[in-house]
Amino acid sequence: MKITSVACQILSTARLQGAERYEDTAGLKFPQVASEGPRQFAGRTDIRHLCVYPADRSTVLVRVQTDTDVEGVGEAHAPVAPRVVKTIVEDLLTPVLIGEDPRSIEVLWERMFSTMRLRSHTQGFTLEAIAGVDIALWDVLGKHYGEPIWRLLGGAYRLRIPVYSSGTPGQTVDERRAGVVQVLDEGFSVVKTSCGRGTLEAQMDLVAAMSETVRDRGRLLVDAHGGFDLSDALRFVQFLEKLGNVEWFEDALLPEDHDGYRELTRSTPIRIAVGETDCNRYRVRDRLIHKECDLLLPDVCRAGGISETLRIAQLADVFGVSWASHVSTSTAVHLMAGLHVAAATPNCFISESPSGFADGPFGNVLLKKPLALENGHVTLDETPGLGVELDEDAVAQLVLE
Repeated sequence: MKITSVACQILSTARLQGAERYEDTAGLKFPQVASEGPRQFAGRTDIRHLCVYPADRSTVLVRVQTDTDVEGVGEAHAPVAPRVVKTIVEDLLTPVLIGEDPRSIEVLWERMFSTMRLRSHTQGFTLEAIAGVDIALWDVLGKHYGEPIWRLLGGAYRLRIPVYSSGTPGQTVDERRAGVVQVLDEGFSVVKTSCGRGTLEAQMDLVAAMSETVRDRGRLLVDAHGGFDLSDALRFVQFLEKLGNVEWFEDALLPEDHDGYRELTRSTPIRIAVGETDCNRYRVRDRLIHKECDLLLPDVCRAGGISETLRIAQLADVFGVSWASHVSTSTAVHLMAGLHVAAATPNCFISESPSGFADGPFGNVLLKKPLALENGHVTLDETPGLGVELDEDAVAQLVLE
């Protein structure tokens, strides 16, 4: 069994507005910072935590074809500059994959990782590109043996995986309250809300409103996107403790603030969650050794795919740390890849579910058989490989050159 081709497709919602080329629609922008208003204290003007975002959603599908006519599909996280990931896959990774046995996943992963190791490319675009190929290889393996990936990973601790809603729509507090009610009514019992912009007092008012809306219907997750310094994070987490239904405090600080995370984790019974920027086991190892979190958030389409995410989850388990699958705006390939690892590891806490997945342009519309979300859970089955089949006509409607 040999790999005969590796190909990429850039998907973008810009295509729905008639765009044909990515350069016509990149539209990169920084998120808006909350407008200035009366403050009790001026606070920081540090906006380094704000990442650039595209005007439209984009991702990269990776397809690995074999000489036995088995095709595997993977996904590389690529909300920004997806052509970079496509180029890495096609110009760097494909030449070291063609003619190799796709069943040698461990060996091929290390070969791909080593292509740019000497140049320190062990994070970012390179790992995202590797992730797309790795997921496709696991899909090939599952289809070849007629088994779901979770079984090839060693079996399932559970097949009914809890998921949380990754965001609440709306700009005003009232709109976001309504968004919380909407996702709870859809069957979710765990909801995430963002904060980290504006004054500390304003963020407390916002999160208090979200917490009061959830009440006893579920649990609230709070994501600061790295927006606080340690002093404000310590005060904020004490406030979260008093709300009573907050499960974790995510990305409170800049990811590079290792000492700050260690102190914050030690200070509170609220779970401190971090790790979506930690895209290989070596970065995670150092964070675990120094006790910088209670919960890791590896993203399977950023962190080297199923192979590396499994290693991260297993390493976390050695340190008694749980993990949750981070899933950004993406297709069911991304979601399902994380769920297979979640099923096969005992320390998985929950998985993120992209906001609006059921009706969104990257969601069920791209599948021949929609994924069923029932009472805040997705149930895996015996379908070989990832367990999803793309509707190629629907996919074609989003492909950009």
